[in-house]
Amino acid sequence: MAPVSAQDTSVDQAQNAALKAVAKMTEGQRTYYQNNGNFRAQVDNIQQDFGITLPNTFDYAVRTTSEAAYSYLIPAQSPLSSQLKAYVGAAFITPGQNPQITTIICQNTQPGQTRPADPQLVRGTDLNNPTKLAVICGDFSVQVPASMVNE
Repeated sequence: MAPVSAQDTSVDQAQNAALKAVAKMTEGQRTYYQNNGNFRAQVDNIQQDFGITLPNTFDYAVRTTSEAAYSYLIPAQSPLSSQLKAYVGAAFITPGQNPQITTIICQNTQPGQTRPADPQLVRGTDLNNPTKLAVICGDFSVQVPASMVNE
């Protein structure tokens, strides 16, 4: 087994802190929408409303539409930025379905400061129910399993 360097540990810590932050931002958007009928559009408001600590190793942005809220975490310029992977969390309104709001967290497949492609709400991925909506990650990103978010 290779020895773990301090840099490896700090990369893992930064990556885990970012994953927890994007998960809280995404869940916060879901909760806020359910209570208020719209999404929060300012990172500061989301941070304050939901008590989220945002790690300084990442930069943050939020984009909202009438149907979705996207929370982006992109590695900040630092010695670690070339080793960290960016995230996007999305909360989508799924009318006529349960749950009414579906969320997903996606992680870029490559490290660096590239903004992840937006996840998409698509129809027809379930052969048993072709009208059911599903959320998928965009190009060059993969879904983060809920089990990793809840560790």
